[in-house]
Amino acid sequence: MSTSTPATTHITIVGQPATDAGHAHSVGIDACMDLINSEELTSGIPEEHLVTADDGIAYFTSRGLAHGPTLRAQVEREGADAWLGRIHGTRAALREIWDAEVEERFPDQAALDTVNAVLREAPRIELIRSETCCGVGHRHSVDDPTGEALARVTQPLVEAIASHSTDRFRICANDGCRWVFEDTSRGGRRRWCDMNTCGNRAKVRRFRSRHRSDDGDASEPAS
Repeated sequence: MSTSTPATTHITIVGQPATDAGHAHSVGIDACMDLINSEELTSGIPEEHLVTADDGIAYFTSRGLAHGPTLRAQVEREGADAWLGRIHGTRAALREIWDAEVEERFPDQAALDTVNAVLREAPRIELIRSETCCGVGHRHSVDDPTGEALARVTQPLVEAIASHSTDRFRICANDGCRWVFEDTSRGGRRRWCDMNTCGNRAKVRRFRSRHRSDDGDASEPAS
């Protein structure tokens, strides 16, 4: 929960040097996709990349979303399993929202509830005094830095949905992969997360399927 006590908050003025290097106040959709893809399918088998609390901390700190010491203190308070479970639960909800948006269907209500709860942890924006008159500050909670970081990861997806700019959101057409990505190709017709992997495998499967069909036709007795 955010407080107004200066000793428990961290304020950064937009347009001036941040008081803590590397602290990002906004992130792009890439950070959201990275979180969703942190559980990926390898030949259809789930592979977890956020196995430990240290993995989760590294995800946030490497993107400037939170500070390591405050995250570690929260892990100590809540326990590593509960802390990591919260991240996994948010990731599952974001995955469901992304899939539903791409597939043009209604998402599960539980996913909506989870995402909406996460968004309530976003840092407050407020006006503060600056050298020229006013600046915009961000008031951060030290009680729940993980919730705030998750909110900032979630916001780009919500903003894209609100602005109807999800038409380039994709899910890899390889059912054994289903990596989420944004199609930045000129034609906007990309189906695979990577043509050198999933796309190439699909081409090989089609090639083999055609040859099996041709071989079958060739072996048919003439009527």
